[in-house]
Amino acid sequence: MTNTIWTDSIFRWAGSKRKLLPILINNVPNNYERYIEPFCGSACLFFAIKPMSAILSDINGELIHTFEQIKNTPSLIAKTLSNISVSKEIYDNYRQQKPTHLTDFERAIRFTYLNRNCFNGVYRTNQRGEFNVPMGTRTGEVPDEIRFIKCAEALKNAKLISQDFEKLLPDIQKNDFVYLDPPYAKKDYKGRGEYGPGAFQYEDITRMLTFLEEVNHRGANFLFSYAYDEELIQQLPQSWYWESVLVGRHVAGFSQHRKHVQEILVSNYKIKI
Repeated sequence: MTNTIWTDSIFRWAGSKRKLLPILINNVPNNYERYIEPFCGSACLFFAIKPMSAILSDINGELIHTFEQIKNTPSLIAKTLSNISVSKEIYDNYRQQKPTHLTDFERAIRFTYLNRNCFNGVYRTNQRGEFNVPMGTRTGEVPDEIRFIKCAEALKNAKLISQDFEKLLPDIQKNDFVYLDPPYAKKDYKGRGEYGPGAFQYEDITRMLTFLEEVNHRGANFLFSYAYDEELIQQLPQSWYWESVLVGRHVAGFSQHRKHVQEILVSNYKIKI
């Protein structure tokens, strides 16, 4: 697998593996039928390698909807966003809008504008499912039209689905490559709406390991990245491989608190670090 990156993602995303891309790309199998990502988020690995066939899934329906719109009208979305000023007034106005009252195109503009300008690329909702992240600072400019077009080209090869990760299992076949990067969930922490309704919780780890056992049984390769967790490591089958890596955390509050953290990579084939 070449380390040449096709393009960066459009989205900023809490927990993105952008800084880990060289290692991830180096561990993508040389030959596989389809790329499948059940917790796609910003899909930075997908956009880096531009697979010939893919399934991208996420529990966040607004994210998947926006990917669909970028897939179909990348230039129009890029040009529209480039003409919208960045201000707290406009940001708060978009926050208050209800996606169900908007057209498909307007929903995509709203989601992308909020994502590009929110605090640290965080997606969080309240109990009513309303986006409630404040505006950030030093968020940078909206990506240029070329990046939107390149992302759209990659997405042409992808089936986009919004659903729980377990529901992907019937689609997984021999020689597929499954990459999983679920949200990091702490034990006894129920969350405050991070990643939206139905997001991955610590209690889902056992369910996910069962999912991976079935992926392995079906003859597919998988690569799974997660926070370093001794209890999780102890649950791994002895036939699987795992390695620890240090990675710069994208979101840890304010910049002075950001640091390198230990994570693990787990796979059913040998991992190269």
